[in-house]
Order: sequence, then C-alpha cells, then structure tokens
Amino acid sequence: MENNQDLKIMVDDIEMLLDGILLSGVSVTLDGTLREVNRLAVSCDKFGLKEGASMLFKLEEALKMKRHSLNFDLDEVVKILAVFGSYVSLIKDKMKKL
Repeated sequence: MENNQDLKIMVDDIEMLLDGILLSGVSVTLDGTLREVNRLAVSCDKFGLKEGASMLFKLEEALKMKRHSLNFDLDEVVKILAVFGSYVSLIKDKMKKL
C-alpha cells in the first residue's frame, strides 16, 4: 500500500512539473527544472515505468539543448510534453482501478 502512495506522490510531482513547464513557457529552462525532470525520470525508472523515464530523459535532453542552441526545436518539446501528458493520464486511470 505504501508503494501505491509513493507512486501517487510521484505522479502528483510529475503533474506539477508539467504544469510549471507549460505555465512558464518552454523558452524558460531553469536549473531546478532540469534537476526535477531528472529526479522524476529516475523515480519512474525505479517504479518500472520505463517509457515514462525514457520520455523524461528525452525532455531533459531537449531542454538542455535549448540552452545551448539558437535553433531550438520547439515542436519536439511540445510533442514530448503532449505524449507524456497522455501517458500520465493513463497511469492515473490505472491507479484508480487499484
């Protein structure tokens, strides 16, 4: 049961992260945001959510690249965010059934 609570906390943290990224705009990438993306990717991996971890690691890399490039591919980040948002919704639906 405690594991389910930890998973719920992680999913809530992911939703807060996604909200923060979308509210601040993808053009602003703070060090704290990158650390949080990495922390949550590692957490997803520990929970066996390999696809979620992979998407978060891709998001982290895309946001890092933005900091070092004038040719930032915004479409790639938006696509990752959209797919990951749907992934999180699926996880939440499955958790409700537990």
